[in-house]
Amino acid sequence: MRDLIVRRATPEDAAALGVLIDGFAKGHPAEHHARSMNRMRDAFFANKPVGHVLLAEKSGTAIGFGAWRETNDVFWSVYGGAGLGLYVAPPHRGLGVALCIIAAICAEIRNQGGHFLEASYDPIMASLYERVGVGRIERACHVSAIAFETLAAATGMPAREVVGALPDKAMNHVPVNPGI
Repeated sequence: MRDLIVRRATPEDAAALGVLIDGFAKGHPAEHHARSMNRMRDAFFANKPVGHVLLAEKSGTAIGFGAWRETNDVFWSVYGGAGLGLYVAPPHRGLGVALCIIAAICAEIRNQGGHFLEASYDPIMASLYERVGVGRIERACHVSAIAFETLAAATGMPAREVVGALPDKAMNHVPVNPGI
């Protein structure tokens, strides 16, 4: 795709990134959840960011993003990157934008001394990801909200009490502070 630029996002890109993240959230349980612009800035642009974001632009307009964080493979004892999200706005899909973002993420990881990129992906994206990467059938689990707080509060309890304190899965959808 001509005039496509993939570059590291800056704090000045926060509003455009927020719009893309809203598009990325469509169909996700968090689709209608209000996302804090300040938290996004802290996560990606603070002194100690938890992740890195690359922005894809065409003719100066943000059309996609890729986010990743640093990780380590304990089996092979090497550093790498873990994908946090990849999104291309619908009118620009199928044109290689996602591949350009992935290539740029790999270059950033390599420039920081990393040797791999790992990411989870939707089955409809399998052909793209598994064309070059090794796909695996995996199960992933996410613990959050009241369920997360309940488990964290069980720290130091005897194992039998931790088992007895396990929260119901539905507690993953009950926010600790609904105003956030």
